[in-house]
Amino acid sequence: MPHSLQDTEEDGAVRVDASGHLVVTPDLRRLFDYYLSATGEEDLSVIRARILASLRAKDLPASAMDEAVRLLDDYLAYRDAARTFAANQRGAEQDLGARLESLKELRREHLGPWADGLFGEEEQVDAVAVERMKLEKDTALTPEERARRLAELDDKLPDTYRASRDEALRPLQQQAVERELQESGATAEDLRQHRLATVGPEATERLEAMDREEADWKRRLTDFRARREALRQSEQDPTARQAAVQRLLFDTFSPEERLRVEALDAIDAANAP
Repeated sequence: MPHSLQDTEEDGAVRVDASGHLVVTPDLRRLFDYYLSATGEEDLSVIRARILASLRAKDLPASAMDEAVRLLDDYLAYRDAARTFAANQRGAEQDLGARLESLKELRREHLGPWADGLFGEEEQVDAVAVERMKLEKDTALTPEERARRLAELDDKLPDTYRASRDEALRPLQQQAVERELQESGATAEDLRQHRLATVGPEATERLEAMDREEADWKRRLTDFRARREALRQSEQDPTARQAAVQRLLFDTFSPEERLRVEALDAIDAANAP
């Protein structure tokens, strides 16, 4: 295994229906991407062989295995085309909605009906996000009309996405209330009593555990960014530098945390002057 994947667990999953055919889901894409994250450390042919070995180890029916191999090759071709597409888009005058629509067409061109299984839910979320941006900028709408139409957009989101989003937002909503209490002079004990009164003792314990985890996360993120910057300054070779940063990322964070780091980096890049 490449260094960046050592001591990690394979991400994603493969599903097969009752007829022995492959069920294409985002989990299968996550499996492909788990191994493809080592791009730069290993040749693509080696990575492809690793993915095939993983698929064979799952003892799939012959029809499902054949479909998985075809899908993998189509997915690799799509990724290559997507990189070319992204390079051609740099500096181009095209809004986000048009770019996403072009990307959607590119996926159907290379993946056919399999694109829905791999990207369908993500595309639904992206489409809602684009429409939400338009509504937020529409000065002709009254606040009430905007709120109504935003709620209608929310209904278009996949159920699984809404459930996970609401679950993720619940602690943030609690934090917003607590921040207001702190700004009004509440003590740590006041906050604890508020939690006990509003969410109960078990949830209070979970929230306190989250506080500790968040403090640990911030410490590790700060340390990672300092070490990453040191690598960028000390390693002159671009390929070696990329591989070293990738190893540091995989050594420091779990798969879920790596996604969070990448999202924070993207936000920082977008907000950079």
